[in-house]
Amino acid sequence: MESAHILAVEDSEITLFKLKAILVRLGYTVTTYANPVLALEWLNTSGVKPDLVMTDVMMPEMDGFTFVRSIRAMPSLAAVPIIMLTSVSDVEARVNGLKAGADDYLNKSVTPTELELRVKALLSRSQADETTFVQSVGRTISVFSQRGGVGTTSVAINLSIAIAQLWGIDVCLWDLALKGGHCATMMNLKPKNSLAELGELGGENIEASLLEKFLVKHEAGVYLMPAPPSVSESELVTSKVVDQVMPFLQVRSPYLIVDAGNHLNEPVMNVLERSDAILLTLAPDIASVKSCSDALDVFEQLGYDLRKVYLVINNIFPMRLLPVKQIVSVLKNRPYHEIPYDSSGFVRAINTGEPLVATAPKSEAGLALISLAYRLSYKSMETSKKAEKASPLLDLFHKLRPQ
Repeated sequence: MESAHILAVEDSEITLFKLKAILVRLGYTVTTYANPVLALEWLNTSGVKPDLVMTDVMMPEMDGFTFVRSIRAMPSLAAVPIIMLTSVSDVEARVNGLKAGADDYLNKSVTPTELELRVKALLSRSQADETTFVQSVGRTISVFSQRGGVGTTSVAINLSIAIAQLWGIDVCLWDLALKGGHCATMMNLKPKNSLAELGELGGENIEASLLEKFLVKHEAGVYLMPAPPSVSESELVTSKVVDQVMPFLQVRSPYLIVDAGNHLNEPVMNVLERSDAILLTLAPDIASVKSCSDALDVFEQLGYDLRKVYLVINNIFPMRLLPVKQIVSVLKNRPYHEIPYDSSGFVRAINTGEPLVATAPKSEAGLALISLAYRLSYKSMETSKKAEKASPLLDLFHKLRPQ
């Protein structure tokens, strides 16, 4: 197989030399330029289409933001993955880069291991060569809400198990609900380690072999990266830790499901901006709809592509307090999926540590969760060699789903 071709643009010759040395050692073909104007000229005249572009932010003649916008204006390169390199890590620079069209951000002090994982993750997503959400979602799906108590953890757990069982694949589940993650408890798992210990290492030079030891396997084929056991320890989970963990999880399994909780802190923003899809979960009540509206406003301010944000209504009340029509009117967005009320089923699942789709897949709520998992994965998985043999859950779903 021909190696991927990477274009690296960086005005520091020392940094450029180090970057090229790492990428070449990883087996990539690398073209380098110290001047973005010359790099654009090469892109316009060489006939070569790189598989990935890496660019500095502050450069002479043209800054990195303008360079990225120029690339995005070229039809043949409109979808090429772009990583921006910077010596600073302020949120404003990151937002400006994402608005310009960058896919990811890396600090120039990145370790070779992190660089390798981030590049592999972006190339893997790009090589799917798909355009719609259901086709391109084969990496990271984050479940988030600005309001607690709407079931983000339940949705994330059941979604990960349903995808694993539908297609017979491994799925990674990341508990990033740092103010009180409960994935392990709700899956009856007992982690020995947590992300807090990675934070104590400073978030640097964390090898994949070490990260693998933090995963806890569930019998359904889900590998959990657990949250810190206490709120005080959650402060150790920084963006540096996220930058190490996320690429590893993305590369390890076909799907990464993230329980992003209900607090929009920097680590969570870091993950959301790099997710293929955000399932914004809400209950059909005024407070939840208001929180959802606030979240959409924040996402827009941060430069997120709102086309990757999907509303999921979770009916946590026995009676609907707001009709869907009114929710659509307020949010200007039609819900992507709806989960019916099943208080006893979810309570029983939480108390026993046995997720609903595993114990009651034929229930109305269980079938709705399996349907959500199927919608998010069927385009990529039904044509994949990984799904050659139908699973019992897939057969069940095809028999019971509404036509």
